[in-house]
Amino acid sequence: MTHNVHTQHEQYLAALDIGSNSFHFVLARHVNQQIQILHAEKYRVQLAQGLDNTFTLSSKAIARGINALEKLATSSQHITPDNFRAVATYTLRQATNAEQFLTAAKRIFPFTIEIISGHEEARLIYQGVAHHRQTNEQQLVIDIGGGSTECIIGQAYQIKTLDSLQLGCVSYQQAFFSDHVISQQAFERAIRSASHQVDSIIKRFANTGWQHAIGTSGTIKAIAKIINAEQEISREITLEDVENLKATLLTFQHFDEIDLPTLKETRRNVLCSGVAILLAIMRCFDIKTLGYCQYALREGVLFEQLENLKHNNVRQRTVESFISRFNIDFHQAENVKSQAVDIYQQVAESWQLTAPIYLELLTFAAQLHELGVDINASSYQKHGKYIIEQADMAGFNQEQQYALAWLVGNQRKKISPYNVTAEYTLTHQTLHKLCVILRFSVLLNQQRYTQADLNLKVNGINNRFEVYLDKQWLIDRPIISTELFYEQQILEAINVTLIVQSNKY
Repeated sequence: MTHNVHTQHEQYLAALDIGSNSFHFVLARHVNQQIQILHAEKYRVQLAQGLDNTFTLSSKAIARGINALEKLATSSQHITPDNFRAVATYTLRQATNAEQFLTAAKRIFPFTIEIISGHEEARLIYQGVAHHRQTNEQQLVIDIGGGSTECIIGQAYQIKTLDSLQLGCVSYQQAFFSDHVISQQAFERAIRSASHQVDSIIKRFANTGWQHAIGTSGTIKAIAKIINAEQEISREITLEDVENLKATLLTFQHFDEIDLPTLKETRRNVLCSGVAILLAIMRCFDIKTLGYCQYALREGVLFEQLENLKHNNVRQRTVESFISRFNIDFHQAENVKSQAVDIYQQVAESWQLTAPIYLELLTFAAQLHELGVDINASSYQKHGKYIIEQADMAGFNQEQQYALAWLVGNQRKKISPYNVTAEYTLTHQTLHKLCVILRFSVLLNQQRYTQADLNLKVNGINNRFEVYLDKQWLIDRPIISTELFYEQQILEAINVTLIVQSNKY
């Protein structure tokens, strides 16, 4: 008798953090509802160095990133796509030609790459730290990356407040230490710039409060190791320690001269900028001591995968919180959702909508379709779209959040184009089909009728959407009958032909 390696008690999970300075890969094993980390790899890519003043990513930077992904793809063949999550952060968020990178990656890397927002990055970083550091204290977590810095306050697994600031060790090296010369003037300019950004969140964070400060990821790790080089047991670093490290760095005139214990060659060029950013943060937040946690974004991604395996979907929790927050009519939302799911199940195979994310997006759009009603009932779909576009939606990557906003915004009336240049996992053709299902579900329920007597049959063939309704049912509902006539014209804008027939079951 043979046994599958991936049993319900043990299966492999993997996460990839496509950062601005390095790509971090981690492989773990899921055993008895716990994560056991087995292996980690780091690829120094420095994507952020390839961003120019117009936020265009250079071909050389793209090539470095693709080369790292190609190596990783070879060693990750045993991992299933469902168990591998790759997230991209600041540089691909900012790059105007991010689709060029994603398209090239798709050719050689068999796993989906998600570009996540700064707030989503912060949330996942905190999840990594919270799972490693079990405490009931309210803690401030700081992660200085290559292009952005995330600051989060939380208690246990609950986040109180967070933000993502556009300051990172690679971008600051380019801005203030581009000639690799070390000077007091360069340090002060970098610290002043970083302090200006940190000042924008000081009041909110101070009002929330914290008992302990924790740093994570490569920049703070490198600084802590240098400071603790002569210590048998590593201790928390102090503001005075970081000030002294800055003074030591000023004894060197050029990056090439830096000679400090434990400093890796790959960190030499971004050490001064990292120290400047950390000094600004510790001074602004009045942090006297800072601990270090080895878990960060990639571990947060792993633990979220584990939560999803337990059917504790973060995106679903986010949607449920919006339903409560915006006083959405739960009964109506569930009616539209039920109708949408019924139609989806009839056309999913013929319309090739079988990927789980399609049903998720459709049900979320149905649940949130009246999100903007409290603002303006006559144009509520526009307000719902805006809220979703601008909100901090935990669990959604940028592509998913924009797609959800577009669906909600086009549930009724005129359909606006899906203007996304980079289509990686969701194509406009797919979203058009989901939009048809959502619009039809909203239309059938717009008068808040009970649809117990509706025996609806639909069929999706290429760009045709065939609907079979009882003739008497339509006669009894003249408003819906009229709306269906206009809907045929509207759907032509997305190249979908709506055919309504009666008495065929």
